[in-house]
Amino acid sequence: MVSLAREIRSTDASGGAPRGKLTSLAVTASVPIDAATLVQTIDTSTWNPASPDPSGAAYRPSTDRLLIADSEVDEQTGAGYHGVNLWTITRGGSVTDTGTTVPFTSEPTGLGFDPASETLFVSTDSGNKIWIVRSGSDGRFGTSDDVRSSIDTRAYGLTDTEDPAFDQSTGHLFFVDGVSEVVYQLDPVNGVFGDGNDVLSNFDVGQYGATDTEGLAWEPARNTLLVGDRPSRKIYEVTKDGALIRIIDASGIGAMKRISGLTVAPSSADPSVLHYWVVDRAVDNGSNSSENDGKLFELAAAGAGNAPPAVDAGPDQTITLPDLVTLPGTVVDDGLPDPPGATTSAWSQVSGPGTVTFADPSAPSTTATFSTDGTYVLRLTADDSGAVGSDQTSITVLPEGSTVPGVIEVRVADGPDDAEEKATGRVRLASPDLQMVLSGSNQTVGLRFAGVAIPAGATIVNAYVQFRVDEVSTAATSLIIQGEASDDPGTFTTATRNVSTRPRTGAQVPWVPASWPTVNEVGPNQRTPNLAGVIQEIVSRPGWATGHALVLIVTGTGKRTADSFNGGWGPLLHVEYVVG
Repeated sequence: MVSLAREIRSTDASGGAPRGKLTSLAVTASVPIDAATLVQTIDTSTWNPASPDPSGAAYRPSTDRLLIADSEVDEQTGAGYHGVNLWTITRGGSVTDTGTTVPFTSEPTGLGFDPASETLFVSTDSGNKIWIVRSGSDGRFGTSDDVRSSIDTRAYGLTDTEDPAFDQSTGHLFFVDGVSEVVYQLDPVNGVFGDGNDVLSNFDVGQYGATDTEGLAWEPARNTLLVGDRPSRKIYEVTKDGALIRIIDASGIGAMKRISGLTVAPSSADPSVLHYWVVDRAVDNGSNSSENDGKLFELAAAGAGNAPPAVDAGPDQTITLPDLVTLPGTVVDDGLPDPPGATTSAWSQVSGPGTVTFADPSAPSTTATFSTDGTYVLRLTADDSGAVGSDQTSITVLPEGSTVPGVIEVRVADGPDDAEEKATGRVRLASPDLQMVLSGSNQTVGLRFAGVAIPAGATIVNAYVQFRVDEVSTAATSLIIQGEASDDPGTFTTATRNVSTRPRTGAQVPWVPASWPTVNEVGPNQRTPNLAGVIQEIVSRPGWATGHALVLIVTGTGKRTADSFNGGWGPLLHVEYVVG
């Protein structure tokens, strides 16, 4: 048994060291240790041009390619810098493209990737920044038409920024600090990184034995983080608030000297299986400027270990005093560790102007009352004695006697009002289903709701889209929902890229839908998260008026297949709002 204590702190873009302890939670856990198995070794030193010190790796699903960055190829003597420090490769190790980050950094210490927006994140020691890079019209990274912005991590007092990892389920960015063995989580709040509104929190992995954390990856199948410790060659799998789940030990891989960066990507043999891909700088150019011994390892791990409980606190809600609220929380666990094989739950108040009283704080599904009006954030936490999972819900409590929020429901009511745009730009308007979003390749889906009777000046308190299952779809899926930034958008047409080229809201909502195993199912698993922020941005436009149309745009990866208007069940938009 290992006693683990974790602490989460928060800071904003005003700078300085992390401040204000938010959570301190003692956890006692029996932590499994799983041995890593070597699948293949790719000698990056043999590429032409070679990568002697690979430091970052990321996977780009749209092209089924790995991106590899080298932090010190420019320090080689002899042949000198050969103009390349970014490689695009197949899962078999063949180089298909090259590029350079030197125009903005000669030391890319790590890579992360957001497949929904096709954004590459590049950490750097030179200037301590995380660069946000989008490819230009050529669709390639590391070329002259890349579009760049950056996050200055010095604003948070950091000096050794390593290996960013993008969390597709929340839209947050994680990265590690090699000096302090701390994992940082950056919440962009409004969907824009580096604009001064970002909120930073962190947890320590040094308490688990890590001494030099240079690798980090988001694990999409388990919604966890993988933290690579350079000298020990151990990968610590943790929850996103810092609870240790298991240790993956790669120290038995004889050819591996160090973990310099890592990512999660499909297996080289079976694309339905995820493996861990680790880059190894081995001997550093700093001590031997003529060395060339870089490697990329594909690893598998025996056993999945104990996953944290899957927690759903239920949808955001609005009530009027003195009503109570029903909290339909759910907790699902994998039964590990066994023993003890038991999971406990607890409701708590995160924020709010008054006091919350839970009828049964230990029951996932319960009721709560509030001492005064305002907005409250409640958290449901589940602990299986080895890992902790949590989820939050927001409850808006209106003063006694307030007008009950208005509710409107509008369904897609015409064939041209739901559309699928292929990666080639071809738009389909008469499909009997909506494939969100994989259909040969990842596509863009548009939904138009006409005659939306939300008055100007309304405050949106809750909104979602309800779908119905058309086909069984269970593969891991991560979607992003945005709105069209227009006052009264028209129907979709078959013009090339008529969906993807529409202007979009800054607000966006990530959605990792549960499996859809039953055809014609209509329920919470087919319902988006709260879209209030997206809808609010649309109805707050100066030109918005009641009865106008609004458009939602879905992008991402994976596949969930819903009925369309032409399939007999148009998606339904549900909005709750208050006026005045």
